[in-house]
Amino acid sequence: ALTPRLSGARPAFSSGSRSRSRQRRCAPVRCQVSTGAPPATAGELSRYDWKGMSCAYRTAGAGKPVVLIHGFGVSSFQYRDTVEELAKTNKVYALDLVGFGASDQPDTEYCMEFWRDQVIDFVDNVVGQPAVLCGNSIGSLAAIHVASTKPSCVDGVILLNCAGGMNNKVKRMPGDFDGFGWQYKAVVPVFAVVLALIDFVLKIEPVAKPLFDNVRTEDNVRNALQGVYKNPSRVDDALVSSITDAAKREGAFRAFVRILTGPPGPRPEEMMDKVSCPMLILWGDEDGITPMDFPLGQYFIKLPETRENTTLKVFPGEGHCLQDDNPSAVTPVICDWVAQL
Repeated sequence: ALTPRLSGARPAFSSGSRSRSRQRRCAPVRCQVSTGAPPATAGELSRYDWKGMSCAYRTAGAGKPVVLIHGFGVSSFQYRDTVEELAKTNKVYALDLVGFGASDQPDTEYCMEFWRDQVIDFVDNVVGQPAVLCGNSIGSLAAIHVASTKPSCVDGVILLNCAGGMNNKVKRMPGDFDGFGWQYKAVVPVFAVVLALIDFVLKIEPVAKPLFDNVRTEDNVRNALQGVYKNPSRVDDALVSSITDAAKREGAFRAFVRILTGPPGPRPEEMMDKVSCPMLILWGDEDGITPMDFPLGQYFIKLPETRENTTLKVFPGEGHCLQDDNPSAVTPVICDWVAQL
C-alpha cells in the first residue's frame, strides 16, 4: 500500500498510561549496514497446489515452524538471508503469494482475503501444524488476516512495516488525520481522485500494457528498489532479476492490473481485536511507503501501550524492506523473539 509522504509538522506521539505487565517495548537500536558477506541465495523452490493453482515456496531447517510472507511486487526471494539464518534453529517456509514470484499468476479477483485463504491452506496442508507468521508490508497484513480468522493455526505474528491495504487505495478511517496540519488533510481528497484516475487508465489495456512494459524493465525496477532500500549494495542483480523474471511471465500484466485495481480490504485496526497471539512489530523509521508518523504507523507504534504480549522495535535509518535491506540487524531480533515463544 503506497502512502504519499508529505512535508509539514509531525504530530507528537502521546505516551499515555502503560502497564509494564501488559506490554513490551524495546528501545530503538542504531542499525549498522552490513558490508561483509554477500546476500544469500534463498534456496531452491518447491511447489504445491492450491485450488488448481501451482504455488511456490522455499523451505529449510528444522524445529518450530515460521512462515515468511513477502510484500507487494516481490517474492520469497526477499527473505534470502532470513531463511538461511532462521533455519539454523527453526523450520522455515518462505511463500510466494499467488500473482507474485514463481507462483501462478491467474487472471482472477485478487483481494486480501484471497491471500489469507492461501496462507491458511499452506499452514494447514504444507506446514501441518501452527506456525509463526512473519510478513513484510502486505505480507504483514495477510498475517493479521490469518490470525484474526483462524487463530488456531498461528503461534505468533511478526509485522515488518505493515501495510494498511492491498494497494494504494488504503481505506480511510474516521480520525485518521486528527492533529495533523492542514496540508495533510488537503491532499487526501486529491490523492483519492488520482487513484481513481489510475484505476481507470489501468483498465484500458492498450494504454496500460505499454506502461507495464516500461515499469518492468531492469533499469526501472532497479531505480524503484533504490528509492526504497537504504543500502544500495543490497539492490543487486539477483534481487532485480527475481522481480523482472516474474514480470515477464504470461499472466503478469493481468495479475498486476487486478491487484492494483482491486479492493484494499479492511485496515489492520479493524481486525486487531480478533488477534490473540503474541506480536512483534518491527518498523524502519525512514519508511516512505508506510511512514511511522502517519496514522497507520502511529497506530502500531502505540499498540504496545494497550495490547498484551506485544513487542515493538524501531530501527533508526531503515526503510520499508528492512529484513532484506539490513538483515544483520533485523534477523537476530526475529530469531530471538521466536525462540522465546
